[in-house]
Amino acid sequence: MPPLSGREREAALIRQANRAATVGRLLLGELRDWSEFLEADLADLHSLPRRQLRSGKADIRGRLSPELKRFCEKNFVGMNVAKLSELYEEIKAFRGIELPLSEFESRFARVRLEVLKGNPPHLTVCISLWGFQLKIPEEQLARDVMEAVELAANAEEKLKDFKNAEHAHIVKNADEIRDSLRKKLFASRAALIACFNLVEAYLNGLAWDYLRSASTRSLSSRSRKLLEDTASASIRDKLRRYPEIISGVTLWSNKDADLDGFLDVIKPFRDSLVHPSPFSAPQKFGGYDKLRLLYRIDHDTAQLSASLTTRLISRIHRHIHGGTASFPPWFEDIYSKFAQEE
Repeated sequence: MPPLSGREREAALIRQANRAATVGRLLLGELRDWSEFLEADLADLHSLPRRQLRSGKADIRGRLSPELKRFCEKNFVGMNVAKLSELYEEIKAFRGIELPLSEFESRFARVRLEVLKGNPPHLTVCISLWGFQLKIPEEQLARDVMEAVELAANAEEKLKDFKNAEHAHIVKNADEIRDSLRKKLFASRAALIACFNLVEAYLNGLAWDYLRSASTRSLSSRSRKLLEDTASASIRDKLRRYPEIISGVTLWSNKDADLDGFLDVIKPFRDSLVHPSPFSAPQKFGGYDKLRLLYRIDHDTAQLSASLTTRLISRIHRHIHGGTASFPPWFEDIYSKFAQEE
């Protein structure tokens, strides 16, 4: 390939800088639409007079490049104009990107810890017209729990208006009562499932992070398999064993009210919902009538599930990271809403 002419080099430099600056604005959520994003690639720089190209080049050196450099240094380690321009191409192809943090960092640059804000390393980097965002399953599932419990609580509150009403008044308002009851039961079931999904996501995230950030040479093959095979390991084994494997210290006593309450009281309700059946559970699993438990799932069940879920996660977090360690951002709202005195 023949060497670029002076005009071509100047045009390429300006285009690269324009792309990088546009990505910077996108990361900050300052773009209105994708057409504005694409403007950086549509300008016909090669037809511009040489004087304008030189002026643009001087502008890059005098103003644009220092601004981009400050932005990169504030948010990333190793990011530069060339990599931002590469990121522009990736974003342009898909109108945004979603990449695991590990992949984003290997391809572009390491995200500074201040930007990660205490979120775990298994997060996903998302870039869109909403800016630079971080997503983790725990955050979305924690919100599911809070929304479902609130919906159940609101429906329960409406039903209280009819608790001591005469039968004629109840019949007259049957549709409203039926609607509130349906919402309460639906939300209660949704909260219960969301709690187990949250615990599962949290434990699997702990295992993934630990296997990739710590020396695991001393792990027994059994412990390693339990951490790696998250699809097959039971939630009971994960709850009991993951905190001990990761921290090296046992967390649970033989009779722990929170752990036993979650596994022996709440889990049968969850199993009756995930595996509804007119058959009772086998006796070796503590036989119970599945349908009877399914019909009993109510607002109180949802509240208890959320409370136990929050307490278990907070205790595991403090056990692994220390009693004074800050909670991750995704956990703060659900903790303040449901945690009881520990």
